[in-house]
Amino acid sequence: MFLNGLSVNQNCMLKDDEIKYIENKIKKLISSIEHNHYQTVMDPHYEEDEEWPGWTREWIERRIVDLYCLIIAYLESQQMTYFLQTFTQKFEEQIRSEKDLGKASPQHPDDHNELEIIVGFKQFLEAFKQFDYRTQELDEFEKLSSILKNTGYIVKKMGQPVKSEADIYNAVKWIIGLYYPQTRNKNKASFIHEFKSYNPDILVPELKAAIEYKLIDGAHDNIDDFLDQLKKDETVYVDDPKYKIFYAVIYIEDISVATPESILAAWNSKKFASNWKLILSGHKLSTP
Repeated sequence: MFLNGLSVNQNCMLKDDEIKYIENKIKKLISSIEHNHYQTVMDPHYEEDEEWPGWTREWIERRIVDLYCLIIAYLESQQMTYFLQTFTQKFEEQIRSEKDLGKASPQHPDDHNELEIIVGFKQFLEAFKQFDYRTQELDEFEKLSSILKNTGYIVKKMGQPVKSEADIYNAVKWIIGLYYPQTRNKNKASFIHEFKSYNPDILVPELKAAIEYKLIDGAHDNIDDFLDQLKKDETVYVDDPKYKIFYAVIYIEDISVATPESILAAWNSKKFASNWKLILSGHKLSTP
Protein backbone atom coordinates (compact mmCIF):
# COMPACT_ATOMS: atom_id res chain seq x y z
CA MET A 1 0.00 0.00 0.00
CA PHE A 2 2.88 2.37 0.80
CA LEU A 3 6.07 2.96 -1.17
CA ASN A 4 9.73 2.55 -0.30
CA GLY A 5 12.45 4.44 -2.12
CA LEU A 6 10.00 7.14 -3.21
CA SER A 7 10.75 9.30 -6.22
CA VAL A 8 8.81 12.10 -7.85
CA ASN A 9 7.42 11.63 -11.32
CA GLN A 10 8.33 14.91 -13.01
CA ASN A 11 5.87 14.21 -15.85
CA CYS A 12 2.87 13.77 -13.57
CA MET A 13 2.15 17.30 -12.40
CA LEU A 14 -1.10 18.21 -10.74
CA LYS A 15 -3.00 21.33 -11.72
CA ASP A 16 -3.36 24.18 -9.26
CA ASP A 17 -6.99 23.39 -8.52
CA GLU A 18 -6.10 19.74 -7.84
CA ILE A 19 -3.38 20.76 -5.39
CA LYS A 20 -5.82 23.14 -3.70
CA TYR A 21 -8.30 20.28 -3.40
CA ILE A 22 -5.69 18.15 -1.59
CA GLU A 23 -4.81 21.06 0.72
CA ASN A 24 -8.45 21.52 1.70
CA LYS A 25 -8.93 17.78 2.22
CA ILE A 26 -5.91 17.70 4.56
CA LYS A 27 -7.14 20.68 6.59
CA LYS A 28 -10.67 19.32 6.94
CA LEU A 29 -9.50 15.82 7.84
CA ILE A 30 -7.13 17.10 10.54
CA SER A 31 -9.94 19.21 12.00
CA SER A 32 -12.35 16.26 11.97
CA ILE A 33 -9.86 13.86 13.55
CA GLU A 34 -8.96 16.32 16.30
CA HIS A 35 -12.58 17.11 17.09
CA ASN A 36 -13.54 13.45 17.42
CA HIS A 37 -10.47 12.85 19.57
CA TYR A 38 -11.51 15.68 21.90
CA GLN A 39 -15.03 14.30 22.13
CA THR A 40 -14.03 10.74 23.01
CA VAL A 41 -10.99 11.39 25.18
CA MET A 42 -11.53 14.79 26.76
CA ASP A 43 -15.28 14.77 27.41
CA PRO A 44 -16.03 12.71 30.56
CA HIS A 45 -19.72 12.64 29.63
CA TYR A 46 -19.23 11.31 26.11
CA GLU A 47 -21.07 8.05 25.52
CA GLU A 48 -20.29 5.78 22.58
CA ASP A 49 -22.93 3.80 20.76
CA GLU A 50 -23.52 0.62 22.78
CA GLU A 51 -23.89 -1.40 19.57
CA TRP A 52 -20.56 -0.20 18.21
CA PRO A 53 -18.12 0.05 21.13
CA GLY A 54 -14.78 1.50 20.13
CA TRP A 55 -16.09 2.62 16.74
CA THR A 56 -15.00 6.25 17.10
CA ARG A 57 -11.46 5.24 18.00
CA GLU A 58 -11.35 2.90 15.00
CA TRP A 59 -12.70 5.69 12.77
CA ILE A 60 -9.94 8.04 13.98
CA GLU A 61 -7.23 5.47 13.21
CA ARG A 62 -8.62 4.86 9.71
CA ARG A 63 -8.74 8.57 8.99
CA ILE A 64 -5.13 8.97 10.17
CA VAL A 65 -4.11 6.47 7.49
CA ASP A 66 -6.16 8.44 4.93
CA LEU A 67 -4.44 11.63 6.07
CA TYR A 68 -1.01 10.04 5.69
CA CYS A 69 -1.82 9.20 2.06
CA LEU A 70 -3.07 12.72 1.37
CA ILE A 71 0.11 14.27 2.77
CA ILE A 72 2.21 11.97 0.57
CA ALA A 73 0.21 13.12 -2.45
CA TYR A 74 0.71 16.74 -1.45
CA LEU A 75 4.47 16.41 -0.94
CA GLU A 76 4.73 14.67 -4.31
CA SER A 77 2.83 17.55 -5.93
CA GLN A 78 5.43 19.94 -4.50
CA GLN A 79 8.30 17.85 -5.94
CA MET A 80 10.03 17.76 -2.56
CA THR A 81 11.73 14.39 -2.86
CA TYR A 82 13.95 14.54 0.22
CA PHE A 83 11.16 15.98 2.38
CA LEU A 84 8.83 13.21 1.18
CA GLN A 85 11.40 10.51 1.93
CA THR A 86 11.97 11.93 5.42
CA PHE A 87 8.24 11.98 6.06
CA THR A 88 7.71 8.36 5.00
CA GLN A 89 10.78 7.15 6.88
CA LYS A 90 9.41 8.66 10.05
CA PHE A 91 5.81 7.45 9.79
CA GLU A 92 5.54 4.56 7.31
CA GLU A 93 6.30 1.75 9.78
CA GLN A 94 3.80 3.13 12.30
CA ILE A 95 1.14 3.46 9.61
CA ARG A 96 1.81 -0.05 8.29
CA SER A 97 1.59 -1.64 11.73
CA GLU A 98 -1.23 0.68 12.87
CA LYS A 99 0.63 0.85 16.17
CA ASP A 100 -0.09 3.71 18.60
CA LEU A 101 -2.06 5.71 16.04
CA GLY A 102 -4.32 6.89 18.85
CA LYS A 103 -1.52 7.63 21.30
CA ALA A 104 -1.93 11.06 22.88
CA SER A 105 0.02 13.22 25.30
CA PRO A 106 0.10 16.90 26.38
CA GLN A 107 2.37 19.05 24.23
CA HIS A 108 2.50 21.75 26.89
CA PRO A 109 2.29 21.42 30.70
CA ASP A 110 -1.09 23.16 30.92
CA ASP A 111 -2.61 21.73 27.75
CA HIS A 112 -4.81 18.75 26.92
CA ASN A 113 -3.64 15.49 25.36
CA GLU A 114 -3.07 15.74 21.62
CA LEU A 115 -2.68 12.90 19.14
CA GLU A 116 1.08 12.54 18.80
CA ILE A 117 1.03 11.45 15.15
CA ILE A 118 -1.10 14.47 14.17
CA VAL A 119 1.39 16.74 15.93
CA GLY A 120 4.13 15.03 13.92
CA PHE A 121 2.22 15.47 10.65
CA LYS A 122 1.75 19.18 11.39
CA GLN A 123 5.49 19.64 11.88
CA PHE A 124 5.97 18.71 8.23
CA LEU A 125 2.96 20.66 6.95
CA GLU A 126 3.97 23.86 8.73
CA ALA A 127 6.79 24.22 6.21
CA PHE A 128 4.10 25.43 3.79
CA LYS A 129 2.33 28.75 4.01
CA GLN A 130 -1.00 27.06 3.26
CA PHE A 131 -0.73 25.15 6.55
CA ASP A 132 0.32 28.01 8.83
CA TYR A 133 -2.05 26.97 11.61
CA ARG A 134 -1.44 30.05 13.74
CA THR A 135 -2.47 32.36 10.89
CA GLN A 136 -5.47 30.18 10.09
CA GLU A 137 -6.56 30.22 13.73
CA LEU A 138 -6.33 34.01 13.94
CA ASP A 139 -8.33 34.34 10.72
CA GLU A 140 -11.04 32.05 12.10
CA PHE A 141 -11.32 34.03 15.33
CA GLU A 142 -11.57 37.24 13.31
CA LYS A 143 -14.39 35.67 11.29
CA LEU A 144 -16.24 34.65 14.46
CA SER A 145 -15.77 38.11 16.00
CA SER A 146 -17.15 39.70 12.85
CA ILE A 147 -20.29 37.54 13.03
CA LEU A 148 -20.82 38.42 16.69
CA LYS A 149 -20.31 42.14 16.04
CA ASN A 150 -23.04 41.89 13.41
CA THR A 151 -25.54 40.31 15.81
CA GLY A 152 -27.84 43.33 15.48
CA TYR A 153 -27.86 43.09 11.70
CA ILE A 154 -28.48 39.31 11.81
CA VAL A 155 -31.40 39.66 14.22
CA LYS A 156 -32.90 42.47 12.14
CA LYS A 157 -32.66 40.45 8.92
CA MET A 158 -34.28 37.47 10.63
CA GLY A 159 -37.28 39.68 11.30
CA GLN A 160 -37.91 38.15 14.71
CA PRO A 161 -38.78 40.43 17.64
CA VAL A 162 -36.28 40.32 20.50
CA LYS A 163 -38.00 39.33 23.72
CA SER A 164 -35.23 37.36 25.37
CA GLU A 165 -31.55 36.50 25.06
CA ALA A 166 -32.55 33.18 23.47
CA ASP A 167 -34.15 35.05 20.55
CA ILE A 168 -30.76 36.62 19.89
CA TYR A 169 -28.35 33.75 20.30
CA ASN A 170 -30.53 31.22 18.49
CA ALA A 171 -30.55 33.46 15.40
CA VAL A 172 -26.78 33.94 15.56
CA LYS A 173 -26.13 30.26 16.30
CA TRP A 174 -27.77 29.35 13.00
CA ILE A 175 -25.37 31.64 11.11
CA ILE A 176 -22.29 30.45 12.99
CA GLY A 177 -23.35 26.86 12.25
CA LEU A 178 -22.99 27.54 8.52
CA TYR A 179 -19.26 28.07 9.05
CA TYR A 180 -18.68 25.72 11.98
CA PRO A 181 -21.05 22.73 11.65
CA GLN A 182 -20.40 21.35 15.14
CA THR A 183 -22.11 24.46 16.52
CA ARG A 184 -25.44 23.08 15.28
CA ASN A 185 -25.10 20.00 17.46
CA LYS A 186 -26.39 19.95 21.02
CA ASN A 187 -22.94 20.37 22.48
CA LYS A 188 -22.53 20.86 26.20
CA ALA A 189 -19.36 21.97 27.88
CA SER A 190 -18.26 20.21 31.04
CA PHE A 191 -18.43 23.25 33.29
CA ILE A 192 -19.70 21.12 36.16
CA HIS A 193 -19.46 22.14 39.80
CA GLU A 194 -20.58 20.48 43.00
CA PHE A 195 -24.29 21.25 42.74
CA LYS A 196 -24.80 22.64 39.26
CA SER A 197 -23.57 22.50 35.68
CA TYR A 198 -23.18 25.63 33.58
CA ASN A 199 -23.73 25.90 29.83
CA PRO A 200 -22.84 28.92 27.67
CA ASP A 201 -25.36 30.12 25.09
CA ILE A 202 -23.30 29.01 22.08
CA LEU A 203 -20.41 26.58 21.81
CA VAL A 204 -18.05 26.46 18.82
CA PRO A 205 -16.02 23.27 19.32
CA GLU A 206 -13.95 23.82 16.17
CA LEU A 207 -12.45 26.98 17.71
CA LYS A 208 -12.65 25.88 21.37
CA ALA A 209 -14.81 28.95 21.88
CA ALA A 210 -17.83 29.60 24.10
CA ILE A 211 -20.20 32.57 23.76
CA GLU A 212 -22.41 34.17 26.38
CA TYR A 213 -25.07 36.76 25.49
CA LYS A 214 -26.54 39.48 27.67
CA LEU A 215 -29.58 41.51 26.56
CA ILE A 216 -29.93 45.10 27.72
CA ASP A 217 -33.32 46.26 26.50
CA GLY A 218 -34.31 49.22 28.65
CA ALA A 219 -32.99 52.35 30.31
CA HIS A 220 -33.74 50.81 33.71
CA ASP A 221 -31.10 48.11 33.15
CA ASN A 222 -27.83 48.55 35.02
CA ILE A 223 -24.79 47.81 32.88
CA ASP A 224 -22.71 47.05 35.95
CA ASP A 225 -25.12 44.28 37.00
CA PHE A 226 -24.73 42.55 33.64
CA LEU A 227 -20.94 42.79 33.84
CA ASP A 228 -21.06 41.27 37.32
CA GLN A 229 -23.09 38.37 35.90
CA LEU A 230 -20.43 37.86 33.23
CA LYS A 231 -17.72 38.04 35.89
CA LYS A 232 -19.50 35.23 37.72
CA ASP A 233 -19.63 33.27 34.45
CA GLU A 234 -15.87 33.68 34.22
CA THR A 235 -15.44 31.91 37.56
CA VAL A 236 -17.59 28.90 36.59
CA TYR A 237 -16.60 28.45 32.93
CA VAL A 238 -13.37 26.66 33.86
CA ASP A 239 -11.77 23.23 33.85
CA ASP A 240 -13.02 22.09 30.44
CA PRO A 241 -9.93 21.89 28.15
CA LYS A 242 -12.13 21.83 25.04
CA TYR A 243 -13.01 25.51 25.53
CA LYS A 244 -10.36 28.17 25.98
CA ILE A 245 -11.75 31.38 24.46
CA PHE A 246 -14.87 33.11 25.79
CA TYR A 247 -16.88 35.84 24.12
CA ALA A 248 -19.18 38.06 26.14
CA VAL A 249 -21.67 39.65 23.73
CA ILE A 250 -23.70 42.52 25.14
CA TYR A 251 -26.69 43.25 22.94
CA ILE A 252 -28.13 46.72 23.54
CA GLU A 253 -31.64 47.64 22.39
CA ASP A 254 -31.69 51.07 24.04
CA ILE A 255 -28.58 53.08 23.12
CA SER A 256 -29.41 55.69 25.77
CA VAL A 257 -28.28 53.23 28.48
CA ALA A 258 -24.58 53.84 27.99
CA THR A 259 -21.96 54.64 25.35
CA PRO A 260 -19.71 51.92 23.96
CA GLU A 261 -16.75 53.74 25.49
CA SER A 262 -18.27 53.74 28.99
CA ILE A 263 -19.15 50.03 28.75
CA LEU A 264 -15.63 49.21 27.65
CA ALA A 265 -14.21 51.22 30.56
CA ALA A 266 -16.48 49.38 33.01
CA TRP A 267 -15.44 46.06 31.45
CA ASN A 268 -11.76 46.90 31.88
CA SER A 269 -12.34 47.84 35.53
CA LYS A 270 -13.61 44.31 36.22
CA LYS A 271 -10.24 42.88 35.10
CA PHE A 272 -11.53 39.96 33.04
CA ALA A 273 -8.99 37.29 32.07
CA SER A 274 -7.23 37.74 28.74
CA ASN A 275 -9.17 34.82 27.20
CA TRP A 276 -12.45 36.72 27.68
CA LYS A 277 -13.38 39.05 24.81
CA LEU A 278 -16.05 41.76 24.91
CA ILE A 279 -18.33 42.29 21.90
CA LEU A 280 -20.96 45.05 21.81
CA SER A 281 -23.80 44.80 19.33
CA GLY A 282 -27.28 45.97 18.50
CA HIS A 283 -28.76 47.28 15.26
CA LYS A 284 -28.40 50.88 16.55
CA LEU A 285 -24.96 50.43 18.07
CA SER A 286 -21.46 50.32 16.66
CA THR A 287 -18.69 48.54 18.52
CA PRO A 288 -15.73 50.65 19.64
